[in-house]
Amino acid sequence: MNRINIIVILAFTFLISLLGCGQKQATDIQSTRIDISDYTQGFISFDSPNIALSNVKIIDGTGNPSKTSQTVLIENGIIVGIGDANDIQIADDFFELNLSGRTIIPGIIGMHNHMRIPESAMLSTSPKLYLACGVTTIQTCGTGNPYEEIAIAKSIDRGEQPGPEIINSGPYLTGPKGKSNFIRFTDEKMVRDTIKYWAGQGVKWLKVYRNTRPQDLKVIVDEAHRNNLKVTGHLCATTYSEAAEIGIDAIEHGFIHNYDHATDKEAGACSGNTDFRTNLDINSNEVNKVQQKLISNGVALGSTLAIFEALANVNADTRDLEVMAPFYIEAYQKRKLRKQEQGEDWYFKPEWLAKSMAYELQFFRQGGLLVAGPDPGLHNMPGFGDQKNYELFIEAGFEPEEAIQVMTSNGAKLLSRTDIGTIEKGKLANIVVLNGDLESNHKVIREVEIVLKNGIGFDPKKLIESAKGNVGSETDNTMAYFGQKTPLAEPELFAPNIISKPNRSEFGCTISSDGNEFYFGVDNNGVMEIHYTKLKDGVWTPQSKLFDSDTISYNDPMLSPDEKRLYFISNRSLNEDSTKDDIDIWYIERENKQSNWSEPINLGLPVNSHLNEYYASFTKDGTLYFASQDKSVNAPSYAFDIYRSEYKKGEFLKPEQMPKAINTNRYEADVFISPDESYMIFCSIRKNGNGQGDLYISFRDKDGKWGDAVNMGNTINTAKHELCPFVTRDGKYLFYTSNNDIYWVSTKILDNYRE
Repeated sequence: MNRINIIVILAFTFLISLLGCGQKQATDIQSTRIDISDYTQGFISFDSPNIALSNVKIIDGTGNPSKTSQTVLIENGIIVGIGDANDIQIADDFFELNLSGRTIIPGIIGMHNHMRIPESAMLSTSPKLYLACGVTTIQTCGTGNPYEEIAIAKSIDRGEQPGPEIINSGPYLTGPKGKSNFIRFTDEKMVRDTIKYWAGQGVKWLKVYRNTRPQDLKVIVDEAHRNNLKVTGHLCATTYSEAAEIGIDAIEHGFIHNYDHATDKEAGACSGNTDFRTNLDINSNEVNKVQQKLISNGVALGSTLAIFEALANVNADTRDLEVMAPFYIEAYQKRKLRKQEQGEDWYFKPEWLAKSMAYELQFFRQGGLLVAGPDPGLHNMPGFGDQKNYELFIEAGFEPEEAIQVMTSNGAKLLSRTDIGTIEKGKLANIVVLNGDLESNHKVIREVEIVLKNGIGFDPKKLIESAKGNVGSETDNTMAYFGQKTPLAEPELFAPNIISKPNRSEFGCTISSDGNEFYFGVDNNGVMEIHYTKLKDGVWTPQSKLFDSDTISYNDPMLSPDEKRLYFISNRSLNEDSTKDDIDIWYIERENKQSNWSEPINLGLPVNSHLNEYYASFTKDGTLYFASQDKSVNAPSYAFDIYRSEYKKGEFLKPEQMPKAINTNRYEADVFISPDESYMIFCSIRKNGNGQGDLYISFRDKDGKWGDAVNMGNTINTAKHELCPFVTRDGKYLFYTSNNDIYWVSTKILDNYRE
């Protein structure tokens, strides 16, 4: 068998077998294959253009009964054949997975799948967690920052990062008295122009919020439909019946916000008694009348049982807690304690959850279009909440094939998509492999072994591992540091497969104070290059070379204190088009971050000399620290010393050599100076070091005297070469190079070296 492009042979107990040759089934569907970044590649289990899933149980998403002992053939991300395993022949160029004992379902289509929770976005973690749990398509159902989520959707589509297909929604719309951070309906033209604008930006859905009045909704729906957008709503001022008559496409949260049943409700206002949540008879004619109104007008109902369960029970699973950032774990623990203290007075009643489950089953069984999403928040995590929805559907009385239909093909129908939602010939190969029989055990929904998105097999364990402890963190919220979980006292590889890649060497980095610019050195077959990337709308731009040269080396980037200059070293000659024997410090400059960099400028005398100068670093007042080759008579070529040059009236003064507490007769270079000049970290090669070159630290006392440099020990240094230290402007993280990769660690470890 030709196992084409297999990245990692699966660690599962699959039997990969050779079967007889058979005629391949052709398809006229366009291939879905795309280029995949190194970062995305790190989460892939296998990638073959031709795949056979054999001997498996299928729940196909149509609502029909399951089928056992089936084989599914996939070519270039498209399902090209399905049939009984005994009748399907598998060609010898197919990668076969024997899935005996397993169940496959269509990729879940989440229809209320935010990328934000209160107080934080989940820009890095939510796409990974959704995909890990089998969610291959999400509709974001309103957002506080459409630009970021549109950019992330495009990044995923380009293969730059793993995640589901994202169907983007625009900003929330509300009535004149709604939340100030939403778009308030204060002027019809403004609202119509806003809708047109976001339609032009690529959003497909709008969500109206509680204070949207019927007259507001009528305009919103009209303009949305004119622009081929759909509208859903978290309603209150407008009743479900009113919304259905206006032409809304969907209503969120099941029955819980159905103010048709509220007493003392003022027309057109978000008001009324919510006792109906406890007292309403789900089987009453009153309820049936509203449900039939929705069904006859083609209005879908969005189920969010997972968040209701979280509100009612306040009982997080271990896996929820494992991925949550510490701040959210603490908030959960406080919330759980409050519930215990309040007992029956807890605001979200258990019967509300029970009635919601019964209401949705009844709506579905009467022919209503029920879709689902977790509405992540509290301890209800992305992806895990989608799986919780399935479990709650089964508890409510849905059959397994019905619950899967709600979570897959019903979502596709509401999205007006015919290429996803079911496991059928001609559909995209969005398939979830579950380890076990889902029909006999509803908890098998959590046992995801592989997620195929467009025919590419993703590893759920790796996806979840990358999100642990990070959901809702500062970096998750902003995508600073590429969304990575920040390190503690043990150094960690920085941004694996994004910045630190196994197939290249990286040296040194600098980061802007706002965290939105990252510059670093790359060794390209002996020619050093400076690469850079910038954070825009939640996505880091593709990495680019700062200077276009195949022969001149550029390295050691460092931003000046005002960030209007970028310093670096180069063997570039003064006539610009050739190299020279020694290395100088250079810089480029700009007026602001929006302007372009200038051409390179040689720093010149008195800093540069006829020998080599390395690695510029600055105090907050602009004083320059750098290394220069030892200028003493008969000094060996490997000997470098650290110098200090004050910056006065726009010029650097004559450098002064640092004292013997810092310099020896060997190699001291790559110096980072703290902005307040209280400590420095540098590379030195000394007889008692750990390896080829170690990092040392020295502190300056209150009298301005530098203490003897201390080896930073085994926490930082290895038998390899450690160099290029850099501390972020906020003083939180130390970056450095080790064994040709970039590492980072919390600067709290620096206290370990103080006397």
